[in-house]
Amino acid sequence: MELPSVSVITPCLNARATIEQTLESVSAQGYPQIEHVLVDGGSTDGTLEVLERAEGIRFVSEPDRGRPDAVNKGVAISSGEVIGFLNADDYYEPGAVDAVGEALARRPGAVWATGYCHIVDGAGAEMRRPVTAWKNLLLRRYSYGLYLTQNFVSDPATFVRRSALERVGPLDVSLKISHDYDLWLRVARLGDPVVLPRYLSNFRMVEGTLSMAGFERQFDEHRECARRHGDGHPLAVAANVAMSRLIVAVYGGLRRARRLRPA
Repeated sequence: MELPSVSVITPCLNARATIEQTLESVSAQGYPQIEHVLVDGGSTDGTLEVLERAEGIRFVSEPDRGRPDAVNKGVAISSGEVIGFLNADDYYEPGAVDAVGEALARRPGAVWATGYCHIVDGAGAEMRRPVTAWKNLLLRRYSYGLYLTQNFVSDPATFVRRSALERVGPLDVSLKISHDYDLWLRVARLGDPVVLPRYLSNFRMVEGTLSMAGFERQFDEHRECARRHGDGHPLAVAANVAMSRLIVAVYGGLRRARRLRPA
């Protein structure tokens, strides 16, 4: 069985605190045909010094228009038949790329693959386990209509054939937060993913870094993505709109409750 070549694209900006773990998680994969392409937006915190010392990677450093622009640049200069996106504070589980490469080699007609993803804090400890369990449950029952209702595909645990990206186009730089949901919905129109029932990656979430305004924008963009790609699925789009508003309302209530809590 011939395995496809894989390119991992990592956008980064001032990621000195986490970039070494990200680099190590890729280099430790041991996959026979893998390249790691990093696109730096002009770091000033020592990230570039780490990249300059690292072996077996390719990187460029220049101003960009944010994560989607950086990722698009990385795709353009990469060469793999299959592409994965890994942020500079996220990291792969051992054997993740092997599992994806073998799954896509066995299913030559499949254009993308995805799996489970831990949510971890700044120290790498798992958090939000109920959220992860819920996303995994939905992923195991994947359908396009279900995916339109909410975003349960984890970007760091998802890989796509280059040929599919060429058909659907690059990340939309006008979407600041939900550009991954927009992309995977476009890819999903080409066919269902190969769903791997195993953990492939870890998504780092540092509490308190997202403002409520940013959180609200994320779900505004989720609703926009569902509307863009929801032709023929009006109930799923309506469910996305209702769920997005409910989640924002619940989190808003929790934030207000924390402010009122005695010190």
